[in-house]
Amino acid sequence: MFIPLIVVLFGLLIGVWAYLQQRKHDAMHATPTRSCAEIAEYDSPVTCEVKGTAVPGRAGPVKAPFSGQPCVWHRTKVTVRYEHHEYRDGERRTTTRERTVHDETHGAPFGVRDATGEIVVLHDGERVDGAEQSLSHYEPAGSDVNLFGLRLRVNFSNVKGHRYEEWIIPQGQSMYVLGAAMAEGGRLRMRRPDADPFIISTRSEEQLSSSLRLKFIFGYVAGGAVFAGGLAWFAIKLIHG
Repeated sequence: MFIPLIVVLFGLLIGVWAYLQQRKHDAMHATPTRSCAEIAEYDSPVTCEVKGTAVPGRAGPVKAPFSGQPCVWHRTKVTVRYEHHEYRDGERRTTTRERTVHDETHGAPFGVRDATGEIVVLHDGERVDGAEQSLSHYEPAGSDVNLFGLRLRVNFSNVKGHRYEEWIIPQGQSMYVLGAAMAEGGRLRMRRPDADPFIISTRSEEQLSSSLRLKFIFGYVAGGAVFAGGLAWFAIKLIHG
C-alpha cells in the first residue's frame, strides 16, 4: 500500500512544479516592459520587466572565487563524492554517492543598463536562470576541501573526490528581469515583488517564455500520468488486499 501512495504523492509534486512554471510564464505575459526612464517616474513599486545589459554594482566588478573571472554575480558549489557501505541480508554493499557541502550565491546588488539609464537589482542571492557555467572541475582528494582557496571539513569516510562548479554573470551580459521597481534614494531599484515571481535571466523573454511553456505542459502531462498510475495501483492493491 505504501509504495502506490508514494507514486501518487510524486505525481502531485510534479503537478505543483508544473504550476510554478506556468505561474512564471503567465506573469511574464501579463507584465509590461518598462525602460529606466519610465520607472524613474514612479515613487511607489511597480511590477514590470526590464531588459538591458549587466553592469557592476557600486563596489565595481567582483572576481569569481574559483576561476578568478571578473563578473557582476557568481554562484559556487562543491559536491563531495564518497563510498557508502551498508549491510543487507548479511552482505556488505558499496555504492558511490554525492552530497553538496557548499552552495553559495554572491548577494551584492548589480545593475541592468538600457538605453535610458540604469537600475539596481537587489537580488539577495537569488538564483539566476541561464547563468554561464565558468568552471566544472573534479579533483580527487582526501577529506579536506582545499582547492581554489576554499577550505571545508568534510565528515565522510571513504571520500573519493570533490567537484567544484561555478556560474557567473559577466559584465555586458544581456539580462531580463521581472520584479518590483521604483525610484528610491535617488536611484532606481528592483527587488522581489510581494506576489508575483521574481525572475532574473540571461535568456531573452521569448526564449525563457518558450522554455517555461514546454516545462509546464510536460509537467502536467507527466504528473497526471504518474498520479493516475499511482491511484490505479492503489486501487488494485485494495481490491486484491
